[in-house]
Amino acid sequence: MPAAYPSSEICTLIVNGQRFTDWETVWIEHRWHDAYAFFRFTAAERDPMPKYWTRLQFKPGDTCTIELGGQPALTGMISDRETSYDANNHSVQLVGKSNTFWGYKSSVDTKTGNFDGKTFEQVAREVLSKYSGSVKTIGTLNPLPFQRLQNEKGELTWAFLERIARPRGIVLGADAIGNFLLIGKHTFPVSSQLIEGFNIKSCKCLISHNYTFQEYNVVSQTAGNDDSHGSTTNEINCKVPGTAPLFCNLTTPAEQPCSKPETCDRAQNEYKWNEGTIITAVVTVYGWLRGGKDLWKAGDMVHIKSPMAMLDMDLKIRTVTFEQNDRTGTQTTLELVAPWLLNDGGEFNPGNPSAPQAPGTAAIG
Repeated sequence: MPAAYPSSEICTLIVNGQRFTDWETVWIEHRWHDAYAFFRFTAAERDPMPKYWTRLQFKPGDTCTIELGGQPALTGMISDRETSYDANNHSVQLVGKSNTFWGYKSSVDTKTGNFDGKTFEQVAREVLSKYSGSVKTIGTLNPLPFQRLQNEKGELTWAFLERIARPRGIVLGADAIGNFLLIGKHTFPVSSQLIEGFNIKSCKCLISHNYTFQEYNVVSQTAGNDDSHGSTTNEINCKVPGTAPLFCNLTTPAEQPCSKPETCDRAQNEYKWNEGTIITAVVTVYGWLRGGKDLWKAGDMVHIKSPMAMLDMDLKIRTVTFEQNDRTGTQTTLELVAPWLLNDGGEFNPGNPSAPQAPGTAAIG
């Protein structure tokens, strides 16, 4: 980047021991509730080709490390390189993903494909064991084992694990340094304050009831035996009330055979995650560092105070996007959501009964 940028705003791509900092645009996105982090850089030169250009011979398949302001920001691999030039202009764009991309995009590959009697964590660790990256648990995972569980032939790892995470109330994700995340119930303290007129560059906030219902119903079935059969095993259902202002209902079939208690857990989770869509705030701040020290981090809790957006509450960072270009300068955009959407049990609106409240354990019917 131009010399005008301070050291805290220099982006460095390290490939095969080579360090490259001469970027025209920088874009890196950390996604806590997704399969991988993502980056996109461009470099351009309109003068005669400089000597440093010959060093920018990075190609798809090259492993890389990215630093922002001297701090590790991503470990991954270049997936795409696009070059364009004519007599007067030269440009290259590099696109890549964090290392968890490769494991999550693969098909489930185990000896039997059978996971009967195993917990979600045991299944995830077995399925992900052959791929680059570690499995990291956040908080407490539901330890209930699956009585019967198989993956479908050719089913992708992400699709399979996300499917079986839903009935256990577990959020599947990844961090930018190559860890597969299994996100259970946890409580993170507030790490930062976002305040209108102080450190918020811009804010967009959506408060919506579009995805809430008055009734969440899950239907399932399970194998019968001498003691339990007929409608008690093949017509299982469980209902949880929601907060929609008028009657509307959502019926969800269970992802695999499950008992009555498991069906009710699934309904409770459907209720929690749909009610979690009630608020989304997209906040942009200056620079890449939180408080001038550390990079903003997906998964952290922040308190935002913005009277214009009717916000005075704790929200969870789901996505962090770091950017730098000649139009916006250096900035970070935070996507903030209701904490329980990402299994955080922290307070949502303490002492503020007029604002949306976190759902408790709903009555089950």
